[in-house]
Parts: sequence; C-alpha cells; structure tokens
Amino acid sequence: MNNSRTKNALLILFSSGVRQVITLLTTFIIRTVFIHTLGAEYLGLNGLFTNILSLLALSELGIGTAITFYLYKPIQGNDTERIKSLMAFYKLCYRVVGFSILGIGTLLIPVLPYVVRFETPLDINLYIIYYLYLINTASSYLLCAYKQSFLLANQQQYKVEKVSTIFCVVQFVFDFITIAIFKNFYLYLIGDIIAVLIKNYMISKVADRDFPFLKEKGAVGITHNELKIFFKDIFSVSVFKVGSQLFNATDNIIISLLLGTTIVGYYSNYYLLISYATLFFGMIMKAFTAGIGNVAASESTEKRYVIYRRIDFIMFIIATVASVCMCQLFNSFMQIWVGDVNEEFILAQVIVFILSFDFYINCSCQTPNTFREATGNFKSGQWLQLFGGVVNIVLSLVLGHFFKLTGIFAATIISKLSITVVPFLWKISGTVLNQKPLRILGEYFKKMLLRTCIAVIVWYLCQGIHMTGIFGLVLEGVISIAVSIVLIFIFYCKTEELKYLKTYLRP
Repeated sequence: MNNSRTKNALLILFSSGVRQVITLLTTFIIRTVFIHTLGAEYLGLNGLFTNILSLLALSELGIGTAITFYLYKPIQGNDTERIKSLMAFYKLCYRVVGFSILGIGTLLIPVLPYVVRFETPLDINLYIIYYLYLINTASSYLLCAYKQSFLLANQQQYKVEKVSTIFCVVQFVFDFITIAIFKNFYLYLIGDIIAVLIKNYMISKVADRDFPFLKEKGAVGITHNELKIFFKDIFSVSVFKVGSQLFNATDNIIISLLLGTTIVGYYSNYYLLISYATLFFGMIMKAFTAGIGNVAASESTEKRYVIYRRIDFIMFIIATVASVCMCQLFNSFMQIWVGDVNEEFILAQVIVFILSFDFYINCSCQTPNTFREATGNFKSGQWLQLFGGVVNIVLSLVLGHFFKLTGIFAATIISKLSITVVPFLWKISGTVLNQKPLRILGEYFKKMLLRTCIAVIVWYLCQGIHMTGIFGLVLEGVISIAVSIVLIFIFYCKTEELKYLKTYLRP
C-alpha cells in the first residue's frame, strides 16, 4: 500500500484531468442541445433541484471525510483488520444516509410549489421529476460508494477515475439520444440514475479485486470509546460542512424565490462552468490530500509548513489564472454560445466580476482546509462556517430584494470574508501550521490583492476586444493567462516556493 506519494499524486492528477476534460466537453454538448430543445425553464429546474438535494446530502455529515482521515494510519501500517472494521462501519453509515435522504426528501414534496416559480407552467409532472432527482442523490450512498474512500485514502483515486471516464462517455451517448432525439426529460433523469448505480458497483469491484480483504467477513466492530471519538469528529466535520453548503447550495433556491426559476436557468450556465472549474481545482487538491495526511502523520510541524507554502503557492497560481480568465472570458463565451438563443443568458459584467472573485476565495481556502482535515483538526473553524452560512442566507435575501442577482452574489462574498475566512485562517495558523496568525493572514491578503490587480489590468488591456467573437475570445484568453503568469512570477521571483517549483518542473 505504500507507494510513492509523488507518483500516485501525478497518476491521480492525470487520470482526473482526463476525466474532467471529457466530462466538461460532453456536458457542454448536452447543455447546448438542452438549451435548444428544452429551454431555460428546464435548466432552471435542474439547477434548483440540484441545490435542494445537495442540501439533503448534508445528512452524510462528513462521515466520508472523517473515515478517510482514520484510514491513513492503518493503510500506512498495513493493518488490514483495522481497515476492514472502519469500512464495515462506513458501509453501515452510508446505508443510513441513503435512506435518510429518501425519507427527508419525501417529506419536502409539499413545499415544492412554493419554491418552483414559472410564469408559464411546464408540461411535466413536477413531483415525478423531483423524485427522480431524489433517487439519483440517494443512490450515490446506497450501493458500494463507500469503497471509493478507501481508494482515495490509499492514493489510488486514479482507479476510480478510469471507471468514471468510461461511464461519462456511455452516459453522454444516452443523454444525447434522450434529449436530442426523444426530447424526453424523464428518460434523461432515469439514465443518470442507472449510470450512477452501475458506476458505483464497478468501482467497488475494482477495490475488491485489488484489495481482496475488503470482501472478507467477520470484521471487528468499532468499540464504544472509538465511536464516541469518531462521532465527535463527525459532528465537527458536519458543522463545517453545513456552513459550507449554506454558502454554496442556497443561491439557486433564493434566486428562484425572489426572481423566478427561469432566472436560475440563465445563471445555471455560469454556475456549470464555475462548478467544473471548482471540480478541476478540487481534483488537483485531492491529488495532494493523501500525501498531506501521510506528511501530517510522520513529519515535523516545520516540514509541514514548508509543504503547506509550496502547495498553497501552486494552488494560488492556478486559482488566479482561472479566476482572471473567468472574469474576462465568461460573457465573451456566452455571447458566442447562447447569445443568439436569448440575450438574457448573458449576465451583467459586474455579476461576472463578483462570481469570479467568489471562485477565487473558495479556491484560496482549499489548501488550509485540506491541511485542517488531514491533520484531524476538525473543530477548527466549524462554528464560524456555520454562522457565516446563516448570515449569508439572511444577507442574500435582503440584498437580493434591493439589488437582484448582484445583491445575492455580493452577499456571499461579504459573509465569507468578514465572518469565515479571516477568523478561520487565524484559528488554523496556530492549531494546524504552528505559525503566527498575522503571518498567514498577511500572505493570504497579499495574494488576494495581487490577483485583484491582475484582473483589473487584464480587463483594461482587453476592453477593445471583449465580446467581439471567437478571435477576440481566444486573444482575451491568451492575454489573461500570459499576464497572470508573468506578473505572479515577477512578484514572487525571489521566493523559495517559486524556486522549488522551477526545480520541480525542470526536466
């Protein structure tokens, strides 16, 4: 089980990258067909139900995160009996989660007419559609999904990605047929459910094949004292996760309540691209996660901080380039893609500025949060995240009433920066990194200021070619990437992190 951290990280990064690229391309094609055949109303319904059910998935309560942390040590020590005990307990927990999602989701059905708001009713059964989404969400937990966490903790996520890539292509073919040819939304959702079930089953078979002890019966049960410690950690993770979801999974619900479900459809194209960019960023972060867990278990705090700075610098480069490109390219791309269908698919540029900045904030906190989880400091920042999420909802409702979409998205940034990010970094500086809080905060805001300056410079450089067609889009992209990288390298040219990166990348 003890493979090279770097080799496994690169394998995960490559396989995840391939899968994400294929997923993005196929989703883009399906979304284009979706827009031209079914329209913004169905997109809005898809975005709304996805947000509602992602909140229901909170019943998972961070069990996967906690289990992954507890797997690091037995994996490192080849303790198969301990692994079997944890996986058996994990399986039981996920079964409970799956049935809880079905139960709670069913209880919410009477609320749907108050949340879904269309000027013209759609010719579909709203309750059947909702229940298909509900089954899709619950099925992710009811069949073999728990075994993915073992592969992740053992730095073998690339095996999961191989299976996911195959099913991505198969699902694309089925989705294209059901939407483009049959124009049937019901078949489209049923196909997604079948794909999730078969994919999880195949991943479990891969895990069983490579690690036969996972199939063995007679695992020793978790002791009462272990359960107490375990559920304390789950509680801490769940509080943090609930807060995160109150930030990330409520915008579509609030937009539907205040502005209508069709507006959710207009925003959903931006949300789709941001989601995939976030998944790509998370994919890169996951490639380091198990390695960070091993470092936390075996290295000194000084070595841990050195590795933290290196990873954080790499993530900063990626987050800056991605968020600047978003800020500059989103509307140019939307005009080419769906501008001829309906101009309302193109949001105001100020909203794009806010969305790209929010994406940067989310990415910039990934490295410290990953170190928090990998070192088992689940309590750090848990109540800040929850309180910030509650404030975000209230502030979104207030600002959304006065400033529409701009107010809803601005409320998220205000809540995150003022309530969660600063206190969170302050807290983990000592508990996780063993550093002075002002040092960590200073580094964080220095990077944020540089990213903002780069975005402003790129915007002024590209004003004359913004939203001028395909050639202008390509030129904007080249300028955004080049200016971002050049300015970052100039600003950080004398730092140890950049010197390490150059050494690492040198052939």
